[in-house]
Amino acid sequence: MLGRTDSRLRMVAILLVFAVFGTATGLRLGYLQVVAADELTAKIIRPPSTTTESVRADIVDRNGTLLAMTSSYDELVAYPDQIDADEQAAIVDTLGALLGLGAKERDRYLTLVASGSHFESLRRRITFEESEAVGGAIDAGLLPGIALEPKYSRWYPDDGAPAGTTLAANILGYVRGDGRGGEGIERFYDKRLTTVDADSLDLASIEGLPGSLAGLQPAALELTIDAGLQKKVETIINLVRITDEAKSVSVIVMDPHDGAILAAGSSPSYDANQFAAVFSKNNELLRNRLFSDQYEPGSVMKIFTVTAALREGKVTPNTKIHDEVMLHYWDADIQNADHQSNGYRPVKDQIAESRNVVAAKLARMLAPRDTQKAAHKLYDFWATVGMTKPTGAGVANEITGTWHDPDGEPWPAFDLANRSFGQGVAVTLPQLARGVSTLVNGGYLVQPHFVVDGEAARAEPVAVLEAKYAHQARAILEHVTGSVTRYAERALIPGFQIGGKTGTAQIWDTRKAKFKERRFNHSFIGYVGGRDSEYVIAVRIEEPKPRWVKQGNLPLAIESTDLFRRVALATIDQLDMRKSKDKNAGRPIIGTAAAAALDPIRDREARNGARQDARHQQPEEAKADKVDKSRPKKGRGLDTASDPESSANESP
Repeated sequence: MLGRTDSRLRMVAILLVFAVFGTATGLRLGYLQVVAADELTAKIIRPPSTTTESVRADIVDRNGTLLAMTSSYDELVAYPDQIDADEQAAIVDTLGALLGLGAKERDRYLTLVASGSHFESLRRRITFEESEAVGGAIDAGLLPGIALEPKYSRWYPDDGAPAGTTLAANILGYVRGDGRGGEGIERFYDKRLTTVDADSLDLASIEGLPGSLAGLQPAALELTIDAGLQKKVETIINLVRITDEAKSVSVIVMDPHDGAILAAGSSPSYDANQFAAVFSKNNELLRNRLFSDQYEPGSVMKIFTVTAALREGKVTPNTKIHDEVMLHYWDADIQNADHQSNGYRPVKDQIAESRNVVAAKLARMLAPRDTQKAAHKLYDFWATVGMTKPTGAGVANEITGTWHDPDGEPWPAFDLANRSFGQGVAVTLPQLARGVSTLVNGGYLVQPHFVVDGEAARAEPVAVLEAKYAHQARAILEHVTGSVTRYAERALIPGFQIGGKTGTAQIWDTRKAKFKERRFNHSFIGYVGGRDSEYVIAVRIEEPKPRWVKQGNLPLAIESTDLFRRVALATIDQLDMRKSKDKNAGRPIIGTAAAAALDPIRDREARNGARQDARHQQPEEAKADKVDKSRPKKGRGLDTASDPESSANESP
């Protein structure tokens, strides 16, 4: 009991001590907060604030040209509670003389300086010359209570096209007010652009290094973009958009052998230095249309359909196949854009003439008795050449497109037909560029990329398609531009290998649940090749205004083939491409309508030479005919070839 009584007394004593201490503390705090508040506040000196943010890394093109940089500037601030009343007018007069203030602005400054507050911002940003003048006055003691606070902002130094835009704005993106990347490369590589690698610094050589790396600039981010080519491309697409009265025009130029993107742009564009103003007026301009917009590409997809059929051994480029006015396709009817038939022609000619019926037949030939099996084979080929996933090029907000994997979404027969010629699927332009690159480079899947030393750039090309079929597909692309007159006269460039495929697709109006009238997407996907380099070029003209509309004919002031050629010429010039050693490169193919119309003398001489060679060879062929009497006679063959290598289905 004694122990318990003694413990209770000690506890009471401790509580009394805490009560007295708490009361004294409360009284003291009350005195400081109420009675002595003004006196203490007056004694507080607020030093000029200093920035602790990291300086964002520069972004440069492949040649070291600055595309984005951190720009420093000063904010003019005041600490009114440190300024005596009798000095306020003189301070404002000095600032007025240095900054050229008008009467209204002087009155505002005087109100702020006389406010007695702890801090006021007089001007958010002043010029370098103004900073020097004000700084000198501060050092001379003429501006007590006035300070310059250093700030950092993102600056994009190169003008784009047209005037009022910055170069590669859609790809670079911008930096938000909080210092974080807001779109494009700025957002995707935000961490790298703001992180200093301490291991890469020679700390001993940096005097006065603070305890952190704040304020040190990370190494520049080098892009594969060529600034000169980018400027030329932007000039071209802006002209085309205006001339064709299009909603937008987009272009990408890529090396098909390593995936490096040398130019990429969309029109309209914007001034990334004024992104906040752009956002408030038309935030649609900030969207990266190349990687964030999908669209139905139309007939450019036919090159992938025919290559899938080549790979499955269903046809060769010379297999004759019947184009019909109307194709009864299981439970659907398919027609060509012109509602005409091209008759029996080799596959390469039917693709060159862009026949919907033939593309649908090729898709059905992948599995003649099973729509879903055919759908899987077509979809799997798209996946093989890298089109069913985002490209991973290294920009923010890249989308996948809409590909309809048949594993989760069975295809009706009509969809198999539609998708074989590019309707009912939605793609991005970079996805198409990657897919065509696989056909152009001999069957290798490459990783598109913008950053020279990024992870994407380190990805090795992967062989995904047998070289034989890639070469056949490439030859068909060359046949398109070399045999069809309207393509040859618009796309070919003498001395350079040219191949590609056009596409014109209807546009679905989601609000009205029907196709838009007189409005289409016009595309061209192809490549230009020289002696030691070649580049894939993909272009899209979105919703241009056609000069007139006639069944199967939607002429534009500047066609997608014209746009391709202009970009190809700019690429040749900017990258110093050398002409091919092939004397026929960039010229119409002998024996075709294009050669007869555009190069008649050369075509006639070549035909005459071929006939003479044939006459010299006739005796030998006659002997061979007498020896081999079992060779079957040529016939018209079936509608679609069951034996693609048989002579009955081959053109002479």
